[in-house]
Amino acid sequence: MNDVSKKVEKSLHISQDVIAQIVTNSVNEIEGVYGIAPVMKTPRQLWFRQENFGNIRIGLVDDVLSVSIGIILCRGAKAVSVAEEIQDKVKSAVQNMLGLTVAKVNVTICGVDLSEKE
Repeated sequence: MNDVSKKVEKSLHISQDVIAQIVTNSVNEIEGVYGIAPVMKTPRQLWFRQENFGNIRIGLVDDVLSVSIGIILCRGAKAVSVAEEIQDKVKSAVQNMLGLTVAKVNVTICGVDLSEKE
C-alpha cells in the first residue's frame, strides 16, 4: 500500500474593495474630516453597479501595502494634525483587520468644505 500524502495549499485573496471599505470607515471616524474626495465612476462600476469608494488608491507589493487617500476637510480643521491622525488610524486598522503590513499612507488634502456647521 502506498501512503497518500495530502498537501493543501492555502491562500487568501483580499479584494481591494474590502481594503477601501476599511480605509473609508477609519477615515470617517476622524474629527475634522468631511469625507473622502469623490472621483467619477468608471463605466465598469456603472455597468456592474459597483460601489465607488472615492479617491483611494491601493498598491500591494509582496504583501506590503501602500495607501493613498484624497480627503476633504471640514471648515476650521487643522490639516497637518488631521492628516497624521488619518495615517495612524488607517495603518493600524488595516494591519489589525487584515494582518498586512502597511508601508505608507499618503494623504492628499483635495478641498475644504466651507458650509456652516449646524
